[in-house]
Amino acid sequence: MPEARAAVVGGGISGLVTALALAEAGAEVTVYEGRERLGGCLSRTELGGHLPGGADEGAEASLHRRPETRALMAELGLRPVHPSTEHGSQILTRKGLRPIPRGTLMGVPGDPAALEGVLSAAGAARVAAETLTPPHAGDVSCGGFLAERLGDEVVDTLVDPLIGGVYAGRCRSLSLAATVPALLPAARQGTSVLTAVREVLAARTRTQGAGIPGASGGTGEEPVFCSLAGGIAGLVTACAARLEELGAELRTSAAVEAVTVSGEGPATVRTAEGVEEYDHIVLAVPAWAAGALLAEEAPGTAALLSGIEHASSAVVTAVLEDGPAPGGGLTGSGFLVPPAHGTLVKASTFSSNKWPWLAAALPAGRHVVRMSLGRAGDASWQSRPDSELAAQAVEEWREATGYRGDLLHAEVRRWDRALPQYAPGHADLVAALDASAAAVPGLSLTGSYLDGVGIPACIARARATAARVLADLPSASDTKEHA
Repeated sequence: MPEARAAVVGGGISGLVTALALAEAGAEVTVYEGRERLGGCLSRTELGGHLPGGADEGAEASLHRRPETRALMAELGLRPVHPSTEHGSQILTRKGLRPIPRGTLMGVPGDPAALEGVLSAAGAARVAAETLTPPHAGDVSCGGFLAERLGDEVVDTLVDPLIGGVYAGRCRSLSLAATVPALLPAARQGTSVLTAVREVLAARTRTQGAGIPGASGGTGEEPVFCSLAGGIAGLVTACAARLEELGAELRTSAAVEAVTVSGEGPATVRTAEGVEEYDHIVLAVPAWAAGALLAEEAPGTAALLSGIEHASSAVVTAVLEDGPAPGGGLTGSGFLVPPAHGTLVKASTFSSNKWPWLAAALPAGRHVVRMSLGRAGDASWQSRPDSELAAQAVEEWREATGYRGDLLHAEVRRWDRALPQYAPGHADLVAALDASAAAVPGLSLTGSYLDGVGIPACIARARATAARVLADLPSASDTKEHA
């Protein structure tokens, strides 16, 4: 029986995990990646030689509470690492950096008293006097709903920076169901947001168990995030190695120019090298790229894909060294910046404080910090050269932190149209996309624009996509059984 052949277009984590599931089931898999490297938004830098082992310049962590990344790490023989418990996150206020209040869910508080020092007295009082609104039948704007309930100040000061850090978006334009789904019942039932936050956090506490040895300072609390020593981009290296062991073909610098999925014969992929035939094609590229490939083959699906906006962002990564003057030491794991400050920098991670493996890789007195730039709707920075962006970002960062040590190296990594924006009603759009794609023979979609931008959500979607493809390719399992 001929072996089932599948093409995966896109070599980010979504494409690699889809390919891995298909190859493990016995399919012959080819991955096409237009760039010179695999990994998409999982990328590593050696920081100009200051860190030969490399560190992340894209996504740097995965949610630990969700099981998908942990399961993939275990499957690949990788050991997760966790952030230091000695440092906490901060928020930039008009009075300087302040710890992010405890007991919040994506910035939404359960206890208004915890907001002291971050919000004004009037802002905290407004949160405490939550205004119950009539039930909403469907999805709503995250920021709009929370502002109605708790006031503008908590939304603009806490919720927007946290949402912006994940999506590079503005919470008033994003879906509550997609960004903070735990609060959707409060919107639909007209019940208290404050109560919902307290219940969610209490449930998490009850289910945490014994925690991770050595990761929680003996408190028994499980860490929020996990990564890998050397950076979470190590997932890409391990996935690629496993795929090659399984006989999959990984083609980089192989931009796909066109696909055919008409159902009148095999599906095809065209690159500069020619046209190849497959039983099934999985598009694991951003929505805008998938839409361009399907504009003629599946115009209805392409039209739905065009309804998903994407934001661009950039990361400035710097290596600094403590000088002889006071003010060298850094405390905390980083900070968020509310948009009202009007700065280029929207967030910063003190990477060598956050990740013990990174601190151990650096000489004493040296630090690696990341500064994130870019919010949806703001393209003013994108035409500026890297040198200008890095200089302004470092200057703003110094002003926020008071750090006056020496700058040894700074570099900019741009992520153009990389972050999908989940507008209200996104779940309905995804359902329509899935139905539309399912009607096209030999076509499947996966990627961060569908069920979530985080690594666990991408893995979950990729595995579900692979399962649907395998159901369409019965010969894949047959081939494996008779090998």
